[in-house]
Amino acid sequence: MCIRELYSFLMQTVDALDLGHALERVITWLRESRDPQGLSASALSALGRLDTVGPLRITELAALEGLSQPGLTTLANRLEDAGLATRQPDPSDGRAVTLAITPTGLERVRAHREARAIHIATRIGQLSAEDQHSLEGALPALIHFTESPAERGNQ
Repeated sequence: MCIRELYSFLMQTVDALDLGHALERVITWLRESRDPQGLSASALSALGRLDTVGPLRITELAALEGLSQPGLTTLANRLEDAGLATRQPDPSDGRAVTLAITPTGLERVRAHREARAIHIATRIGQLSAEDQHSLEGALPALIHFTESPAERGNQ
């Protein structure tokens, strides 16, 4: 590897480190400033995923949420008991079930998203016009960054 390639590699790594650190700070800020709506972060995340992706098997949802299958089963039971999610037969395998968000669960997710949007808008309003414009310009890249390969393929 020549000096120029090494320099380029190091600069890309530094940029990736800086971006990673900035994203961690955004995530921390979002977590600390969230209005829980009486739900845990895990519950809101799982409901949000079910809203976005649609019904999923417990094992699929556990993998996507980074939870163990027993942990997600416990969470699914809590969501179902609260009327926020429901189990239904898996159309592709009658022996299995999927977890789906209910209308009540969808209302809770939307209320959370609206409260978060107001909080974010307030914070963005405190930034300079230049920073606001930069964030607006970065939005498409951030959306693409967070999409899975399957989601990118559907566009």
